[in-house]
Amino acid sequence: MDELKDIIAGNLVAYRKNAGYTQQEIADKLNYSDKAVSKWERGEGVPDVSVLKELADIYGVTVNDFLIVHLEESKQPKAKTRTRRAKHWLVSLMSFGLVWFIATIAMAIGYIIDPTLPMAEYCYIVALPVSMIVAVVFSCIWGKLWMKAVSVSALVWSLCVMIHVVLWPLLGLARQSWVIYIVGAALQLLVVMWFLLRFFIKRGKAANK
Repeated sequence: MDELKDIIAGNLVAYRKNAGYTQQEIADKLNYSDKAVSKWERGEGVPDVSVLKELADIYGVTVNDFLIVHLEESKQPKAKTRTRRAKHWLVSLMSFGLVWFIATIAMAIGYIIDPTLPMAEYCYIVALPVSMIVAVVFSCIWGKLWMKAVSVSALVWSLCVMIHVVLWPLLGLARQSWVIYIVGAALQLLVVMWFLLRFFIKRGKAANK
């Protein structure tokens, strides 16, 4: 049993380092304390099967990979992690590119219909918050908490810019544009408070385990 603990501990350390995570980051993902993660990696305890499954999903391996001694395959986890991250970036960039491609097509169609309309400005300004929505979606799927906070904040301010440039002039409220940014500042404060609350709740759950 002690030998198995040492094998699991060694693999936990190797996979975590190859994936580029700290003990605290893994603890946050699992809602455990960093002390528990450190204990597992020292071989003083073994995480249960459900936790091993979560760790396997994070590192892109199987539970069985934690239970065997690796020789020639020691570099594979790092390669798998890099490949997975590259795929995430590729999907994200392709989605961003699609948003701006559609904006460009809409601009071209607008110029064909009526060259006097400021279609280039409007299409690209509208594309800003749409891009930020894409960023929020992917940060929620693959990103960390701080990435989610940044993407939501960027969405708030890009919406403010779009309303200021596109919607406000159409409503004849150009002189009151400062109101948009006051509202944006209030929303930004709520975003900061919300993500701070989530951070402390997660830390509290981790401390109780």
